[in-house]
Amino acid sequence: MFGDEADIWVGRQYGPYSITELLGRGTVAHVYKALLRDGSEVALKVLTPFAEARQEIRSLFEQEFELMVRVNHPNVLKAMQAGVIAGTHYIEIEPIIGETLWDNVQSTKQIELDEVIAVIQQMCSALDHIHEHQIVHRDVKPSNIMLDEPGERAVLFDFGLAHNLDGPPPPEGRVFGSPMFLAPEQAVGGYVDARTDLYSLGVTLYRVATGASPFYGERNELLHAHLKLPPPDPRGAGVAEDLSEVILRSMAKEPSERFQSGADFAAALATVEIPRATPRKRSFLSRIAGRS
Repeated sequence: MFGDEADIWVGRQYGPYSITELLGRGTVAHVYKALLRDGSEVALKVLTPFAEARQEIRSLFEQEFELMVRVNHPNVLKAMQAGVIAGTHYIEIEPIIGETLWDNVQSTKQIELDEVIAVIQQMCSALDHIHEHQIVHRDVKPSNIMLDEPGERAVLFDFGLAHNLDGPPPPEGRVFGSPMFLAPEQAVGGYVDARTDLYSLGVTLYRVATGASPFYGERNELLHAHLKLPPPDPRGAGVAEDLSEVILRSMAKEPSERFQSGADFAAALATVEIPRATPRKRSFLSRIAGRS
């Protein structure tokens, strides 16, 4: 899955953790499966040597844990504890067996509309919860949404770029977030709030519903598009009128014209007519992953 590159932690003891498997690799942190001495299983998010050497990244990693433990919601990844072992920062998080929404939309198997709406509504609930705790995620996208293996629970994770509204303002003019999914106000390093995350969730819904992102290009082209260009009408990709209207409202350039809360977004999705489909015997993830 990750090539032949050896990992420095797999197969080693890391404080009280016996690291057994690499689950995910990033520039800033890797995620591992680990066992505690009592045999219980956890997941660990561990900074890479590249990130550990940078004070700003270490500070953001510490803030990530502080923000995660503020919240307690079934659709938000739970963090248990954090610290430094062998000179390396880590966060202990709940283990979730499954795949990201991005992995699933990349699959050749079709995702049913009712399942898409269920995932987005769960994210609406998760976002409302973190917003109540004065947290803006700033990086809502399919690769930061995990779907558990039974196919019943969607979980928002990766708070590495999250902003604490109760804390100091972010550096003026600095852009945080993934260019393909960020809101117009993010594109210019402006003020962000709950509606910023709801725009990104709208782009996520656009990507899943149409099979394509609304905008493509290099970083600056994407920033310009989110700021100035209307997204292609989802109807052109075969999306029904009612769902298209929800998507386009969620992606309004002006925050005041978007849904003002996740609850509003979820309520609009509840009015979308779901075409009758052949009953399915397998769950969302098991079908996509080809498991029986």
